Amino acid sequence: MNTKLVNYVVKSLIEKNISITAAESLTGGLFQSEITSVPGSSDIFTGGFVTYADVVKTQLLDVPAPLIQQYGVVSYEVAVAMAQGAQKKLRTDLAVSFTGAAGPAGLEGETAGTAWIGINFQGQTDAYDLHHPELARNDFREACCEFAFQKISDRIL
Repeated sequence: MNTKLVNYVVKSLIEKNISITAAESLTGGLFQSEITSVPGSSDIFTGGFVTYADVVKTQLLDVPAPLIQQYGVVSYEVAVAMAQGAQKKLRTDLAVSFTGAAGPAGLEGETAGTAWIGINFQGQTDAYDLHHPELARNDFREACCEFAFQKISDRIL
């Protein structure tokens, strides 16, 4: 993990008073762990979600089950819904979501090393796809988190 990037993003969020949350599936809390590794992060991070199972995405984040059934859990639509749900639940300025197939097996026809990362900032949401089938499971999970920190840096800070 690029600790310089993580420190820069979290410290910048603190300086700008931009609150953040996350809804994580394949990353299993790794992104939130990286946020809280930075001293002072409690100023902008009050909590988040690890929603590994589809039913938990529906129960905690209000991701509609028909949306998951129609598009699959590894999709732009679900990443957007997860980010929006997390932002709505915790009323933060910024919410990031992660959904995908870390591997070694694929998921719902998607190859291992495929993810969608949603970013909701002040009500505007987008999602980005990431494909790295060459990476091992945990390397891909870290790559997803690093990608999200870079997107936050590029888009918001």
